[in-house]
Amino acid sequence: MAASLPCVVCGAAQPPAEEAAVASNVRAFAAERFALWRCAGCRSIHARDEVDLDRYYRDYPFARATPSRITRFFHGRLWKRLRAAGVARGARVLDYGCGRGLLVDELRRRGADAHGYDAYDPAFADRAVLADRYDAAIAQDVIEHVADPLALLDELGRLVRPGGRVAIGTPDAAAIDLTAPERWRHTLHQPYHRHLVAHPALVAAATARGWTVVAHHRRPYTNTWVPTLNQPYLLRYLRAVDDTLDVAFEPPRFRWAMLSPAALVDAAFGALRCPPGDGLTVFQTPAPALPATKT
Repeated sequence: MAASLPCVVCGAAQPPAEEAAVASNVRAFAAERFALWRCAGCRSIHARDEVDLDRYYRDYPFARATPSRITRFFHGRLWKRLRAAGVARGARVLDYGCGRGLLVDELRRRGADAHGYDAYDPAFADRAVLADRYDAAIAQDVIEHVADPLALLDELGRLVRPGGRVAIGTPDAAAIDLTAPERWRHTLHQPYHRHLVAHPALVAAATARGWTVVAHHRRPYTNTWVPTLNQPYLLRYLRAVDDTLDVAFEPPRFRWAMLSPAALVDAAFGALRCPPGDGLTVFQTPAPALPATKT
């Protein structure tokens, strides 16, 4: 019988429900495999072994991201989701884990008082921004990278004013089939994703902090009806080159495979084939108590 392992999300300590190993989807480490296990209690997925993350982040593909019309379009879609969830146009917003700050720049262009923090980018590593409070905090593709997801929730809660919004974009571990790990290689994104939280466990942790769900989107904001700008088409293109994440941050390459009938169908209708499970949940933190009225 497998040894019990502690889950940092729900606190359960019991033998894993599933175990698997998957190769990294980053080119420099594609020959390396990483062990994963699923909590039998909350269905979250965890990296089994500690690694030297500084080594893996040293040449991280996302650090090569550059602004473009496409990134602006995608970030505009994310902003529309936040606006629909009650974030005002001129709101004071923190992008926590902002990378190179592309989303921060786009939100500023759209009228938000946007700020960014990212410990791995010198331009945004100043923790002074964490001493302020915001109308909304965004953690897009962040919680799965940290050693303690619940501590991140606590920090995000401290960063927003009472009644503010916390937006968390992350894969739903419950939607991932660990019996076919290579099919989910890019979502598992090893060794960078340390803890993939199952959506019900995320909501339970938020509820325990007094947060309420304002909006939930089951698919990523990068899955659109614009031809070729959808997740299945992107994954098909990555496979046509060398199936690493690096391809997405390099100049486009011509591949005959992208002219196949299946690829052309994905180019036009791939948004329909995008499975649910990698979306965005927007929470509202507890509103300030109303002053007592005199009788």
